Amino acid sequence: MKQVVTVILMTHFFLLVGGLSPEFSWPDDYSDVDSFLQRQKELEKEVEDLKKELKGMKAGSSAKESEYLQEDVEEIFNRLDKVERDSILDRIRIGGEFRTRMDYLDYKNIEVNGETKDGKSDEIWGGRLRLNLDSVITKNIVFHGRLNYYKLWGDTNFPRPESLSDSDYRTVPDPEGNLHVERAYVDYFVSGFPLSFTFGRHPSADGPPYHFRNYTTRKATWPNLLVNGEYDGIMGTLFLEKYIPPEKSALRLGYARVTQNYQEYLGVELDSMRALFGSFEMEIPGFRDSLAWISYSKLMDYPPMWRLPEAAYVEDIGNADIYNLHVEFMDVKDTGFSVFASAALNYVNARAKGTTIPPGIEIGLYCDSLNGDMGQNRKGHAIYAGFRYETPIDFLNRPLIGFEYNYGSRFWITAAATGNTELINKLMVHGNGYELYYIQPIHEKHMFLRFGGIYLDYEYYNPYIVYGAPRESDRTESNLYFLVDVRF
Repeated sequence: MKQVVTVILMTHFFLLVGGLSPEFSWPDDYSDVDSFLQRQKELEKEVEDLKKELKGMKAGSSAKESEYLQEDVEEIFNRLDKVERDSILDRIRIGGEFRTRMDYLDYKNIEVNGETKDGKSDEIWGGRLRLNLDSVITKNIVFHGRLNYYKLWGDTNFPRPESLSDSDYRTVPDPEGNLHVERAYVDYFVSGFPLSFTFGRHPSADGPPYHFRNYTTRKATWPNLLVNGEYDGIMGTLFLEKYIPPEKSALRLGYARVTQNYQEYLGVELDSMRALFGSFEMEIPGFRDSLAWISYSKLMDYPPMWRLPEAAYVEDIGNADIYNLHVEFMDVKDTGFSVFASAALNYVNARAKGTTIPPGIEIGLYCDSLNGDMGQNRKGHAIYAGFRYETPIDFLNRPLIGFEYNYGSRFWITAAATGNTELINKLMVHGNGYELYYIQPIHEKHMFLRFGGIYLDYEYYNPYIVYGAPRESDRTESNLYFLVDVRF
């Protein structure tokens, strides 16, 4: 009797959920959480109906048989809950990263009000927490998100010497910490065609080659020399493997809104900063996990410098064109060596009119009235190259040694100024930058240590980043750091 009832119940259950197999998946129309809950209610009603049917079968059964029947129903409920829970969790993946970092900073030859000063900070501790959320909504709609919390230890902010300018601290958080949405975007893949659309806050921080020093895989779209920040936009990607020989080849076109003037109704007459971009990337034939990238970006309507309430502003101060080439090779021919090289060329088109601040000084895009160069167009360039070597020391989990060099010319312009949680942003330097680091893996996937040193030798310095003409400088910056990263 028990076996017959079990067969009946299991048959109903299999018919309802489509079979309990490893390949089990919900139909597309049951792929969101609300639909899951509605479907669960329907299944529970079916089981309730089965329980009513069983009442008529209990009359001729013993107490023991009735107990068995009740256990079967409860078992189905448990399996139902597990199927629903697992089906939802299959489409939602939650992970995280936690970093603790200590920095020593030393500054030399900083010019302040005509004086040359030095500054240093012996011990700065900070922590960064990232929470990652990915959800496969349907087979062709995927959501990605990342929350970022960054804080210095204690209840006070970074001890900033008076000799250092605001631009040195753009990435330092408030005393209470800085919690924000770093990524939130959706990938939509067109059915039956190698095309996808991405919209939202894009993965534009920690791009290639930062995965070298972060001991991970590629985590962002754009090379870090060009972009390291948080930008919102729309991008289309055409996957070209079906049409041209190189593997992992893709053509991207997109639009981003970097800033928006949402106060026009108050009479604020400013243009919104926008960007148009296009790129092509592919894997280099004969080299596994390699990348070749070429791109063009148009940064339009740079906003004026916001400094003083009594300043007279213009709608925008100009635009810029940036060309970028990036190549990288991971573990070249299984030698343990990984190398990269990145180069960029930019053209700055400045407006003849800029922001006027007391006592009548006009400031534009890499120009100002003090130098008599308002409206003058500029050309800049930058290079960024380095290597990483994985040592064959197995008892130390194969530690890695890396070196990086970068150079930025006087009028180098980049969007790598934000989105960085390091106290020194070396890719913004107008001069030479050097970094040497050692990575000690603790667990291949979950934990590593990094010890490093950064040295920046400025040829030019501009405390306002792109506003006003960069001045010649003997400024240097040294940074020794230690960090531990844990991923879960």
